[in-house]
Amino acid sequence: MFITNIIKLVVHFFNTIVEKLLTCVMYAEKKILLLFFKIFIAISLLGQCPSNDSLWNKLTFLSAAKTISFADKLNELSKIEAKIKNCPGISDSTRAFLLMSVGRNNYKNEDYLKAIQYELRALDILNTGANKSSVNPKYKIDYYYFLSVAYDSLHRAVEEIKAIDSCIKVAIRLHIINTYCLAALSTAAEYYYDIGDYNRCIDYATTCEKFGAQYSTTGGQQEQVYGSWYESNGFSWRVNALLALKDYDLSEKLLTNKLNEYEKNGLKNYLGFTYWQLGEIEVNKKNYTQALSYYNQALIHDKEDKANSQCKMVLNNIGLKIYFVPHNDYTNAFAYYRKALSFSSKDVSDAIESIPVYVNIAVLFAKEKSYDSAFKYFQFAFDKIKPGLTEEDLLHISLNEFNEFGKIYYLTDLLLNKGQVILQKYYSTKQKKDIIDAVRFYKITDQIFDRIKTEQSEEKSKLFWRNTARNLYEYAIDACYNLGNTEDAFYFFEKSRAVLLNDQLKQHQWINENDISKLGQLQKKIIQLESKLKLLPSSAKQYDSLQTDIFNRKEELIRLEELIKTQNPLYYQNFIDTAKINLQNARQNLLKDHQVFLELFNGDSSLYTLTITPVKTILNKIDKADFDSTNTKLISFISKAALLNSHYYEFNKTAHYLYQLIFGKDDLPNGRLIISPDGQYFPFEALVTNSNFQSPVYFLNDHAVSYTYSARFLMNDFSVSNTSSKNNFLGIAPVKYVSSLLLPALNGSDQSLNEIENYFSGTGNYISDQATKTNFTNQFSKYKVIQLYTHSSDTSARNEPVIFFQDSALYLSELIPENKPSSQLIVLSACETANGQLYRGEGVFSFNRGFAALGIPSSVTNLWSVDDKSTYKITELFYKYLAKGLPLDVALQNAKKEFIQTGSKENSLPYYWAAPVLVGKTDAIELSNKLSRKIFFLSAAVCLLIFFAVKYFVRKKILANKNLQG
Repeated sequence: MFITNIIKLVVHFFNTIVEKLLTCVMYAEKKILLLFFKIFIAISLLGQCPSNDSLWNKLTFLSAAKTISFADKLNELSKIEAKIKNCPGISDSTRAFLLMSVGRNNYKNEDYLKAIQYELRALDILNTGANKSSVNPKYKIDYYYFLSVAYDSLHRAVEEIKAIDSCIKVAIRLHIINTYCLAALSTAAEYYYDIGDYNRCIDYATTCEKFGAQYSTTGGQQEQVYGSWYESNGFSWRVNALLALKDYDLSEKLLTNKLNEYEKNGLKNYLGFTYWQLGEIEVNKKNYTQALSYYNQALIHDKEDKANSQCKMVLNNIGLKIYFVPHNDYTNAFAYYRKALSFSSKDVSDAIESIPVYVNIAVLFAKEKSYDSAFKYFQFAFDKIKPGLTEEDLLHISLNEFNEFGKIYYLTDLLLNKGQVILQKYYSTKQKKDIIDAVRFYKITDQIFDRIKTEQSEEKSKLFWRNTARNLYEYAIDACYNLGNTEDAFYFFEKSRAVLLNDQLKQHQWINENDISKLGQLQKKIIQLESKLKLLPSSAKQYDSLQTDIFNRKEELIRLEELIKTQNPLYYQNFIDTAKINLQNARQNLLKDHQVFLELFNGDSSLYTLTITPVKTILNKIDKADFDSTNTKLISFISKAALLNSHYYEFNKTAHYLYQLIFGKDDLPNGRLIISPDGQYFPFEALVTNSNFQSPVYFLNDHAVSYTYSARFLMNDFSVSNTSSKNNFLGIAPVKYVSSLLLPALNGSDQSLNEIENYFSGTGNYISDQATKTNFTNQFSKYKVIQLYTHSSDTSARNEPVIFFQDSALYLSELIPENKPSSQLIVLSACETANGQLYRGEGVFSFNRGFAALGIPSSVTNLWSVDDKSTYKITELFYKYLAKGLPLDVALQNAKKEFIQTGSKENSLPYYWAAPVLVGKTDAIELSNKLSRKIFFLSAAVCLLIFFAVKYFVRKKILANKNLQG
């Protein structure tokens, strides 16, 4: 005991000396300091288990000692680690600090793998002991950030961004803003910008901007400098992402205000970048003189800052956007490209910024038909990613390597331009090998775009990339047309449409009810918060906290989606599996009970049709301008009763011309036809097949028509999503609406609903004040067939389709599932329910598509504002044939034909019957109890009649017998 006390006194003595000497560490000679430190460590560890405070001081001392080598520090830290292994008095925070110190010194010694191992061990201690008083959770912010730095050094982008996200998550939860948190936000914004997830980039950049501004007010000059820098950094990434998304109006508004602020406060570091961004906006407005002025001002500031990569980017843009694209000035364009390449540095960003320059030079050579030079420069661009890299190599690299490329849009631009030049070379040389090479190249590029798609999280970012890929599919289909390759043409037709819808359906098939519910609740909460935020001014007290809450919820949603993906090993395979996209599979699945499958692709320069019959496939090219003008003319006539009536002959002539334009001389068999349109729908049933325009024969006469988003949509197994239910029919008819909605009453809709209900058992009708938004959203998924009689619009103040209920409105974005529906058909008897915003490369976002994304395979929707009485009658006739067990397309065809035959002459005008279209599966719906109420009551009446008749005759016979006996 005496010896132990002596040791403790000695240790305390040396600890005191150390604390006094910490202030003069920077002035000590390396050898003297190291000798002292070794003596200190040796004596202080004589007691085996140092106190927690003394150990913390030793680690702090060692961390501050700049004149001791990393190797010596590691050696001493290893001794400490071994000595305290079994010391119970050391807190978890101190043990984590020790492991972190070992990790940092391994990092500085360039042993990144060991650095990661120690950082992870330190974090494991803090996470495991999260509920202990000895653990300070704020250290996790620091540790996660340095873990991301170590991952970055090993080029492991996926793990790096996970560590970054964890760092941010902890900081936000603890309400701590420091330089690590700000650096993490900036890194995340840049990462998501580089992989093309622009909306998520905006979320991180906005948070970085806001936190930077807050941090600059928390302390002295250093905090102000760091905070202002990160505020400006976040702003720049936000504007970059907005420019990438082509939101030029908001970008210009933000930049104009920011430029004045930078110039006023003397913040020159961001002036070059800001002037470049303003130049991009002026190019979009085609103000090339002003754009060039901004670009030149950007160059002046970038040269002053020695920002060579930025100079290269600006010069490249001048060549491309000022001279090449608008004026075909090849000489000046080439001069600026060469000047751009003269700026170089050893920075990684220099190689990345060289890629678009080489691509633009290649395109310029192709314009001059110097194809060998063009492909040489394309290879230079690939070499900047990795020497000797080819497009085939991109299919086999790891996800980490893929994400390491940086600005992913440079890669996609390289691929799209090279593919276009290959096709251009074919048009110039007419050599078959060039067109074969083009198709091969496009299939590879398509698979690379699939890889990009898996990295997107926000729907808006995915839609942006679908639009970007649109040109790829037009080039590819054109190449297939020239080659006569219908097999690959079908592949590209399918990849050009409704891919995201198909992904949503796959997701619903692979995840369980509990996960669907969690996802749905989170999505609804985000929408509620965003709606609340829009109503608040940015100066409101709640604004910042609400914005942070939205950010946290979005991150929670993304983490949940990632967890679901990892729990389903076949998830990614289903998203990029293209094996089923072939003609043989389409014929087997779609033409077993249909005669024709027709797809359209409406590109920038041409329109293509692909007609698949059981015996042949026909690929045609149609003049786009002719098709678009004829179709527009047809819709303008057919959607207005008065105009159609007054231009009846002209309409029939137009409808016949469009019929010939689409089908030409092809021998189209009568029967059931599936159409996959491209863009807004138009009614094929109203096309005129004969040339007698006074007595037209409509396409409807010989063809039962249905529409689909894609062939793959119909190949989905909806039985996985559609759970069994004994509830057959749900009817919704508000009839009258609350005054605030300013909507006219739909008189007669309740009567029509009651008429339809007689065809079903297991029904539930919500009429008048029961036809509320809540009742609909709570009940519709429980029924096989859903009928809505209401108002709707394809546009709204929120720029999205909306359906009205008795008390309020349901917007398309609010259509979020919380369970798997039993529904097989929804009939939206309201105006324009088949219309919505068109997203190029993906399709029309309408309510029928929204319900399809929930797993409801079929819908009947309207293309224009329809006559109420006609709607009621056609809908009632449709259910009459549906109840007979007919396929849905045949049931709708019969309903329309009967409506024309039994109605007035005016009813024969397509305005009255062509608006409702069937979209999706056409299978007959099996009802749980096919005995309708009408049949039940009729049968009961017949039985009663027979009963009373028998009773009457028996009684009469008894009376007759009595009379005879009497």
